[in-house]
Amino acid sequence: MGDWTNLLIELAIIAILIVGIAQFRTPLGARRGNYTAALALALAIAVVLIRHAVSPWWVIIVASALGAVAGWVVAARVNMIQIPSLVALQHGMGGVAAFLVSFVELTRTTASLTSVGVVSGYIGLLVGSFTFAGSMIASAKLANKMKQQPTIYGHHNAILLLILAVAVALIVGAVTATGALQSLLLIVLVVVAMVLGVVFSIRIGGADMPVLISFLNATAGLAAAFVGVVIQNRLLIAAGATVCSSGSILTYVMCVSMTRSLLNVFIGQRKVKPAAAVKA
Repeated sequence: MGDWTNLLIELAIIAILIVGIAQFRTPLGARRGNYTAALALALAIAVVLIRHAVSPWWVIIVASALGAVAGWVVAARVNMIQIPSLVALQHGMGGVAAFLVSFVELTRTTASLTSVGVVSGYIGLLVGSFTFAGSMIASAKLANKMKQQPTIYGHHNAILLLILAVAVALIVGAVTATGALQSLLLIVLVVVAMVLGVVFSIRIGGADMPVLISFLNATAGLAAAFVGVVIQNRLLIAAGATVCSSGSILTYVMCVSMTRSLLNVFIGQRKVKPAAAVKA
């Protein structure tokens, strides 16, 4: 297939995905939207398999089938009240996929990556790990596995900035390192990014949880888009960017409807005296 043919196929798949997302605007259309978005993803998988002649191809087919069956079984057991927790869990799985692919590509082909690819790989690793840990906290809170009230530590903002600074330092160290040392620094970076996700998400609770979920949806899409840059996959870049933008818009709209600023939600500040907040 020529470049124009490939581009048209990709545009068609992205258009199907956007149509699916657009159908989520109404309860009646949401069911069709799920099927439409799933069709777009299935077509994307098929295109990747055909283009790259993955061998053995049956491994991908079996893995995709197992993932689909597992997702179906889990979703079928969830009632309406548990859906927010499931959605948060799914965002976390997107984060896992992003940081795993980034980790593999950074440790395997750093020498062959462009500078943009290397930077994108580290961002995908950081944001993916952050999204996974933050989503696990959100899912646990919504499933009543953790207390739903915000947990606010002393000097919480300073702690977040310190963790972020450590993550940046690890990235700088990993860029200049090679071999086993680089792999070790990347593993430590994943752990630090997960700690960042936990500390960030743990002080958000109560009525602000939907904002956190939509924000993590956006970060999952952002991580996927950067992974797409690393592996040079335009479909993944476009799909990730679409998810990121839609999640960001939803986050903003929810804050406006709650007459809250995004900053106030993230720092756990409430309009009323936070009697329910837990000081740690």
